Amino acid sequence: MKKTVITTLVALGLTSTLFAKPYMQKTPQMAKKVKEIMGETSPYYRAQKEDFPKDYFLVNQNLPFMVGVILFHPQGDKLNLTKEQLAKFKEMKKTIVPQSMKLAKKVKTLELKLTKEIIEEGKDPKELYPLVDEIAKLRADLTKAHLNCIHQVQSILSKEQFKTLLELIKSKNKK
Repeated sequence: MKKTVITTLVALGLTSTLFAKPYMQKTPQMAKKVKEIMGETSPYYRAQKEDFPKDYFLVNQNLPFMVGVILFHPQGDKLNLTKEQLAKFKEMKKTIVPQSMKLAKKVKTLELKLTKEIIEEGKDPKELYPLVDEIAKLRADLTKAHLNCIHQVQSILSKEQFKTLLELIKSKNKK
C-alpha cells in the first residue's frame, strides 16, 4: 500500500512539470518591436546573433535578467506568484525594459559611430576617447539599473520563490 502511494505521488510530481507554463507568452509583435528598436547589426559584430538589449550592459553575461525569466520561462508558474507579485513584475516589464532598451540603443548607436570614425574615417584614437568614455558611462548606468532590478526582484519574492527562480535560471542556461 505504501509503495503504491509513493509511486502515485512521484508520478504526480513528475507529470505536474509537464503542465508547467509561463506567466506570459512572447509574441511576434514583441519580437518585431525589439527588432525595430535594435536597428541594424554592425557588420563587425562578433557573435552569430545580437542579443538586444542585453549585449549592451557593462556586465552582460554573468548577471541574470530575472524579470524575463519570471514572466516567460516555460516553467515559470513553479514560482507560485501571487496576483500582486505578478502585477508588480508585469509593471517592471512595462517600465524597466523600455528604459533599458532606450539606453542600450544609445550605446549601440555610439558604438557604431565609434566604429565608423576609427575604421572608415581613420580618426586619431585620442579624438575618440571622449566617445569611449560616454559609452562606458552608459554601459555602467545600464548595469547599475540592472543591479537595482535584481534587488527589487529579491524584495518582491519570498526566499523560497527566489531559490526556485535561481533554479529556473540555471536550468535555462544549461540549454
